[in-house]
Amino acid sequence: MTKNFTWYAPNGELLKCPVPGCHHIGTIITKKHCWLEHGMTRDEVGKKYGKPKRILTYSKNQIKARGAEWVNNT
Repeated sequence: MTKNFTWYAPNGELLKCPVPGCHHIGTIITKKHCWLEHGMTRDEVGKKYGKPKRILTYSKNQIKARGAEWVNNT
C-alpha cells in the first residue's frame, strides 16, 4: 500500500469500511456512506477507526493457476 493511501482504492481494488461490524465494500468509501450509516463525517470515522482496509481479490484465472489444492486450503 502506498504511504498516501486514501479513501479511494488504488488500481481498481476494493476497500472495506473500517467501522467494526460494517460490511460495506467498494472502490470508494464515500462521505455519504459514513454519514448515513455511521452518523459521522469521513474524517471522524478515520480518526476513530483508521483508514479503510484493502480487500484482496483474485480473478478466476488466478485461482485456476494456483490449483484446486490452494482453493481447498483457504
